[in-house]
Amino acid sequence: MSLADLSTGMRSLLGGDFGEHWVHVTASGCGVLHERSSTVDLTKADITLTWNGEAGGWRNPKVDVQVKTTLDLRRHGPDHWAYDLDVDTYEALRHTNYQTRRILAVIGLSEDGDTLDVRDDGTLLLGHCTWVSLEGNGPSTNVNTQVVYLPRAQVLDLDGYRDMLTQYGVPRSSQVPEVDEWGDDE
Repeated sequence: MSLADLSTGMRSLLGGDFGEHWVHVTASGCGVLHERSSTVDLTKADITLTWNGEAGGWRNPKVDVQVKTTLDLRRHGPDHWAYDLDVDTYEALRHTNYQTRRILAVIGLSEDGDTLDVRDDGTLLLGHCTWVSLEGNGPSTNVNTQVVYLPRAQVLDLDGYRDMLTQYGVPRSSQVPEVDEWGDDE
């Protein structure tokens, strides 16, 4: 049986579970600390990833990752995948004022929905997994979904995790609201 053989509701539940475990397995294989977020999907963060040690000059950088699994990941030119993300998740992930920054990871399965290849030399996870930050993107004008573009080169392997956590797991400048401390309106 494959995910393609299941009803839409069951595919969504089991596909989500498969995708989250994909991230846990690959993170573990790369030596990246991983844990379930404390409030699953209420903050659009399924998994917290932490680099064990120093990256980018910071100790133990971390990000929160929202994971999506789909049979509908599409090629967009030679360097990107296109994915239709629900607008609620898009709106949550585009904000710039999270203490722990957000990443979107998308696992694209083949059209037949196969997830594993059991071989004599081991078991392989099947699919493409890529990630992107939507931080700072503009608001969506759509009602249901927003197309997001994920760089094909940003995969969940050791280099991908290191790049993700070095770039997005470290502190950034505090946001300071514009204030006219002198009371001038000009």
